[in-house]
Amino acid sequence: RAIARAGRESDSAGRPGSRRAGEGRGAGWRGLARADRARGDALCLPAHDSSRRGPYRFGMSADLSVLDPVPLSRGRDRGAAVAEMVELARVADSAGYARYWITEYHASPLYLSSATPILLGQVLAATRRIGAASCSMLPNHPPLVVAEQFGTLATLYPGRVGIGLGRAPGTDTRTAAALRRGSADPAAFTSSITETLEYLGHCEPGGPERGVRAVPGEGTRPPVWVLGSSVNGARVAGALGLPFVVASHFAPSQAEAAVATYRSVFDASAPTATIEAPRVAAAVNAAVAPSEEEARRLFSTAMASAARVVSGAAGPLEPPLEDPEGWRALAAGRDGVVEEVMRLSSVGEPDAVAADLRELEERWGLEEILVLSDIHDAAARHRSYELLASAWHS
Repeated sequence: RAIARAGRESDSAGRPGSRRAGEGRGAGWRGLARADRARGDALCLPAHDSSRRGPYRFGMSADLSVLDPVPLSRGRDRGAAVAEMVELARVADSAGYARYWITEYHASPLYLSSATPILLGQVLAATRRIGAASCSMLPNHPPLVVAEQFGTLATLYPGRVGIGLGRAPGTDTRTAAALRRGSADPAAFTSSITETLEYLGHCEPGGPERGVRAVPGEGTRPPVWVLGSSVNGARVAGALGLPFVVASHFAPSQAEAAVATYRSVFDASAPTATIEAPRVAAAVNAAVAPSEEEARRLFSTAMASAARVVSGAAGPLEPPLEDPEGWRALAAGRDGVVEEVMRLSSVGEPDAVAADLRELEERWGLEEILVLSDIHDAAARHRSYELLASAWHS
């Protein structure tokens, strides 16, 4: 009851982008957690039944992972941006992050993650321990090609590769047409996921693809998640008996319904099921620094970027704004839309942000939290992830 209502009812002191320095314990959730607590509301979901968390060990922290769309920052070229991705992966590996997720975008002026298998290969080659997973938009690719590409990575790096499968285009309509994008309706999406699972050895083939082999991917069985921002993707994940990642970092108003729907329809007896109980991961925006003031300054880059996207003027990440509220001038009068999109964001000192994530973990029953930090300066971005990991694991 809180996500949708929080956006409508929050006052100016509790809304995203409107936090005043020094309020509460650090910047924390930008209006979500503390505004809801002030009204006596639940954070986003009812208290979760911990007995249904399956392989997750109750009482221990959820996995903390990096979500990286490989942003381009103003003043640096594309080669530098990809090199910064590799360096951030090394930082995450050393800091104890569980997985390095790379999203799929095409023809983007902001994000350079069009070839996720290639980028994941660079991450895996540059690190020792951390897992690597894609946020791949399955209608953009034949399932056999997905199984071959990620199966090859799984052959090279056993136990470290995962596949997240979504159905959003990740691009504009003209580029989607150039990709020969297929149907993204839930039935077609379900069929494509099932075909991918069959090629990888998760279940027996039962259709026209019988006898077709994904070499060397066959039998590698890398973990497969379903990605979604609405109840439609959640229903697909639950019906197939697969883990679910909710895109709450840009669709927080739909996250409650999506997670609840997933749990309600989860079917461990499905032929495609790979887990015995629901497993949920959620993505959040974050900026962490030694002081709340600095964190808010760094986060102004992400708010400005969101404002440009909403106003139809997307571009590279800009340096922090002198006024943390300066992003409003870029929103073309759509401040409320930007605030809603960015509402699941935690900004502040390390302990404050870690506490916010723990609260979200408990209330949503999360097994994994994916952290996205769109920060202009590479060193500041690395430090943000390092500080959060230290606080999370302490």
